[in-house]
Amino acid sequence: MQPDRFDVHAARCLDYCAAMRYEVAGLICGDWNAALQMLKDGLAAVIVVSAMTQLDPHREPRIEVVPKRLKARRGTRPRLVAKVAH
Repeated sequence: MQPDRFDVHAARCLDYCAAMRYEVAGLICGDWNAALQMLKDGLAAVIVVSAMTQLDPHREPRIEVVPKRLKARRGTRPRLVAKVAH
């Protein structure tokens, strides 16, 4: 997630993960390499970003973008397994 408006981006991503029934392994702020490392280490299977502008131009597979209009159940965000921030 981008550091600017972190809370907004985090909420969108967490709502999306809840709708997709994903278990959240961590929230990473502004460190694309750390996110990719979680994939390589098997700590995560998918990277979720809140907007297309947050994608790395050299992105790896299994990256999902939250749609502009997400129909998620409020209050059912997934439990965080770990939090990674820089």
